[in-house]
Amino acid sequence: MNKLYKAVEPYVLDIDLNVLNHLGLNLYSSVPAVLSELVANAWDADATQVDIRITRSKDTGQPVSITVVDNGIGMSDGDLRKKYLTIGYQRRHTQNGDLTPVFRRKVMGRKGIGKLSAFSIARKIDIFTRLENGDPTAIRLDVNKIKQAIKGKRPYNPEPIDETNAICLSNAGTELHLYDLNRRVVSSLDERLAVRLSRRFSIQSEEFKVYFNDEPLDLRYSHIFPKIEYALTYGDVSSLPLKCVEDQLVKRSQVIKVKEHDYEIKGWIGLVSESGDLQDPNDNLNRISVLVRGKMGIENILDVSRDAGLYTKYIIGELEADFLDFSDQDDIATSNRQDFVQSDLRIKALQEFVEKELKYLRTERAKYKEKTGTQSATVIPEVNDWFKSLGKSGKNVAQRLFGKIYQIDVDPVHRKTLLKHSILAFEHLSLQDKLNELASLSMESLESVIQLFSELDSIEATWYHEITRGRLEVIEKLSKHIEDDVVEKIIQKHIYDHLWLLDPSWDRATEMPTLEKTVKAAFERVSKNLTPEEKRARIDIRYKKTSGKHCIIELKRASIEVSDSDLIAQVKKYYRALEKQLQEAEEQGEIEVICIVGKKLNEWDTTEHTKDSIDALKAKNIRVVLYKSLIKDAENAYAAYLEKNKEKNKIQNILKAIDDS
Repeated sequence: MNKLYKAVEPYVLDIDLNVLNHLGLNLYSSVPAVLSELVANAWDADATQVDIRITRSKDTGQPVSITVVDNGIGMSDGDLRKKYLTIGYQRRHTQNGDLTPVFRRKVMGRKGIGKLSAFSIARKIDIFTRLENGDPTAIRLDVNKIKQAIKGKRPYNPEPIDETNAICLSNAGTELHLYDLNRRVVSSLDERLAVRLSRRFSIQSEEFKVYFNDEPLDLRYSHIFPKIEYALTYGDVSSLPLKCVEDQLVKRSQVIKVKEHDYEIKGWIGLVSESGDLQDPNDNLNRISVLVRGKMGIENILDVSRDAGLYTKYIIGELEADFLDFSDQDDIATSNRQDFVQSDLRIKALQEFVEKELKYLRTERAKYKEKTGTQSATVIPEVNDWFKSLGKSGKNVAQRLFGKIYQIDVDPVHRKTLLKHSILAFEHLSLQDKLNELASLSMESLESVIQLFSELDSIEATWYHEITRGRLEVIEKLSKHIEDDVVEKIIQKHIYDHLWLLDPSWDRATEMPTLEKTVKAAFERVSKNLTPEEKRARIDIRYKKTSGKHCIIELKRASIEVSDSDLIAQVKKYYRALEKQLQEAEEQGEIEVICIVGKKLNEWDTTEHTKDSIDALKAKNIRVVLYKSLIKDAENAYAAYLEKNKEKNKIQNILKAIDDS
């Protein structure tokens, strides 16, 4: 039978219950914040090791308890009564004051209410503790009984419990056993917890080790450091693995002035090359955290920054600001020790310091990106030759432009597009001595270069060159389906989207083309003179050209053989219907019908018969085009254009080189 510890007199939680009710039993917002308070207690107890362990149910696998064990100095029966169970006990007003008795560490605790943090995640807490060569002590705190005591306005008496199975009691130390866990915290007790907890401290070392489920908490930002391309440092940060960017490390002043006081700050603020580098399922890494006495004081001081520039999405940092918690100055930490009173001069000075450093970082990053952006762009020989051909002022603008392009977090294909259009806009504006318009574009508005470029008619030939290349890609896709019987639908859709397939001169229509509509549905008002057959006639595609010509396109299945008489009979109803519509609307305009077929007409058996058939159709404003001829003619027309103009414009060669890079 287990031995029950027998206290000489009952234990008493020495606190005005109205104060406890005011503070609340849900003081802390997250499990890492709670556990960091318990680790801080171990630090203050001169522990050299803390073990945190999650115990799970053998049946369900769900967490059922959390154990926190330290090998610190422990507590005597009197310490437990007068210090631990006295809420608000001022740790720093003791004989040792600001430092721990053994290792002379700076004490983290101050308000004496951190012990309440455990109630945020558990309803029951068992405490086992002993001094070296002293008697063990073990008690249980029960949230439900505390609430009953508050309700009944009576003292709460923690109950003594059996201590023989405690881990720590073979030596000095303290063990907390948290169980009857709150349901809302169970989901956060997973493998991510170790990483999140590790980032709340900077005190892990050979002299103070924290273990989570037997694994050391030494993760912090180790996987991020190699991704940092530029960093500002404050004080001695030689212990951090920032050597990967030592050419881009900038030492800054670590002094913060508050009236007549000079305070020191330590740490770093870094920039990663891509915002995706800060995406972490374990934590929000796009932040500058502030540690005080080695423990998280402010999770993200970026939250109060007035600078919302795009570059802030690439920032990560960690600053140590012990001056926020000097023992001889006012305690400005909030009750939950997760923030500070915003009106205090020290906090204001820290915020102003960060704002100033962010402005400096923004300027220096722009310079750095101009350098690296130019290096990246000029890797392409044609771009490098173009850049070298610029004058001094032109190079300065181009460098700023390259810098902005390579600051935007986009995929390589999109970046190529930005680079091409920026060079095109550069060429146009340089002719007008307006390069400053381009240099003044912000990083956020850089993509407006594409819109700007679309309005520049002085380089229309280059733009048309790009259009032509795109059209050849469409033609290439179409040619793969030319033998299929589904070519009718494919051609129909592509012609609807790309009228230029019929003739390069048919680039524009004055109205949106209509697709597969009956005459009745295609017009807002149908002429009263139309026959029922004419109203039901289904037009494959109809549109109006800028010249005023009205075009009707009829597509036949690739496998069907037809005669010219068949075509004339079929399209006559379309022609008559449209003609009547135009006459009634008193609208002028020639009408042409284009029939696209897969096989030659029946009459096209000889050259002479073919000519006669074509002339007969032409007389009725009907033109017949074979699917194969349509694609081949378009391909030849655009390929000839590219061949003729390939040496005409050096910019075209640069654009092609960018695409091929």
